[in-house]
Amino acid sequence: MAEIVFQPLATPPLRVTPPRPPEAPEVSGAERPAVNGALPASFGDLLKDAIASVNQAQQSAEEAARSFATGKTRDVTPTLIAVEKANVTFQLMLQVRNRLLEAYQEVLRIQV
Repeated sequence: MAEIVFQPLATPPLRVTPPRPPEAPEVSGAERPAVNGALPASFGDLLKDAIASVNQAQQSAEEAARSFATGKTRDVTPTLIAVEKANVTFQLMLQVRNRLLEAYQEVLRIQV
């Protein structure tokens, strides 16, 4: 039986240049780059907005449930969607809170 010999193909060396990160402009604390024409909110403002959004979802779910219970709405689908949306946003807020508390506790454990 004849012996089969495999010979590797001659391929040119592959040269990969990693992409360079974009140059970030130097921004002082007083100057913040505009996003969609408005200044970005501080972290505290973002948290307040998120909590307000969760509260709004809870209130709309309560109103949908009340409307269904009193017979103003006959279709249960929008009620269930509103309740589930409120539940998901609340669970997300709890997870963010838990992560923030873990990070805070980790900072407290750092020995200087």
